[in-house]
Amino acid sequence: MSLLSGCKGSKKTRNDQTFRRFFRRKKKKKPDSAKIHINIWLSQLYLIPLQTIKTLIRSMKRRLLLLVSALLLLTTAWAQEEILPASTYKQKAFQHLDISLTSGTTGIGFDLSMPLNDVFSLRAGYATMPHFSHAMHFGVQVGEDPATSQSKFERLAGLLEDFTGNKVDNVVDMIGKPTYWNWKLLVDVKPFHNKHWHFTAGIFAGNSKVAEAVNSIEDMPSTMAVNIYNSLYYKAVRGEPFVEYGEMSIYNQDVAEKFMSYGIMNIRMADYKHDVYYDEDVVAEYDQFIGNKAYEEGDIIYHGSSWVDEDGVEHGPDIKYHKGDAYRMMPDNNSMLRAWAYAKRFKPYLGFGYGGQLLKKDPSWQVSFDCGALFWGGTPRIVTHDGTDLVNDVENVRGKVGDYVDIVKKFKVFPVLNLRITKRIF
Repeated sequence: MSLLSGCKGSKKTRNDQTFRRFFRRKKKKKPDSAKIHINIWLSQLYLIPLQTIKTLIRSMKRRLLLLVSALLLLTTAWAQEEILPASTYKQKAFQHLDISLTSGTTGIGFDLSMPLNDVFSLRAGYATMPHFSHAMHFGVQVGEDPATSQSKFERLAGLLEDFTGNKVDNVVDMIGKPTYWNWKLLVDVKPFHNKHWHFTAGIFAGNSKVAEAVNSIEDMPSTMAVNIYNSLYYKAVRGEPFVEYGEMSIYNQDVAEKFMSYGIMNIRMADYKHDVYYDEDVVAEYDQFIGNKAYEEGDIIYHGSSWVDEDGVEHGPDIKYHKGDAYRMMPDNNSMLRAWAYAKRFKPYLGFGYGGQLLKKDPSWQVSFDCGALFWGGTPRIVTHDGTDLVNDVENVRGKVGDYVDIVKKFKVFPVLNLRITKRIF
């Protein structure tokens, strides 16, 4: 009996334990901090517009698809190629000569190529960019306030036409054109058996002035009128006669006050991004007042280098323009507006390409393309005729030139995409 009752008691105990385990409350686990951040982020996701989320997802999908497609194409192409082992080289150095005509972003030119062995070839050539032109528009501004510039310009345009006989336009066109050329020395590497793909490294050597821009001939009357007006304006400010002929001089106080009320005529291009200092002394050419200070002829008005005052205190060069001041371009002494783009003379090149037979029955004719990058060795400079660098000295460049300046700042390399037609000479 005791044994049987012990067995029954054991069964009841097991049932009670099962019952308690089933209904026992589970202890809550301490939430993971990473999951908390994710949940918070997901809870705030509704704050982002649904259309924006869809646009971002579509953009990511397109980029991912393009990347995967490019990798698949290259992987497929290279997987079908067989890398040529060095033990199978049969080509002797300089046994053949190929001549090519090239056309692309580096211009039009020619190449000469000779093999060093079955894998390496030496290529040299020359290319120049044709001088095609592109117009860029600038607005002429009168005075410091752009809001009143147009009305002032219209009044001055009539005055200048009566005075000079030239019609003045408030829009000036500058014609830009590329001027670069390059010699090149390259090494082509064709590691695969069928010689379709090649990789290239080398150097380009050319001129430093890669582009230039000058005002159009049609706008010469406008730029000449601007210079004439500014000359009269400066005479009015200095109190000089407008016209001098022998002992006769013409000066009119009312006209001088009108000139001074209108302000100078210029093309507002940009804003200075830092202080600009005088690089040489500015000397008074006559007795004059600037502000409340009097200067005699020969006195230094602005210092272009360090100087010591009467109390023995040393000062640096005087500031010509402060950061944020407007950069205003005016025609040079020949009534011309000019700008040039400069880059390093020597530019390394890295690229790749693909080629094949041009004519089915004549293997001596080949066609190929080259794709790569020329490394500028720093950001190119765009310098105006007054010495201002539109890339490094100023910001917020106006008009079409501003678009080009932004492109130059963003791209530290020059993209190369060229087509080559090749004929084997021997």
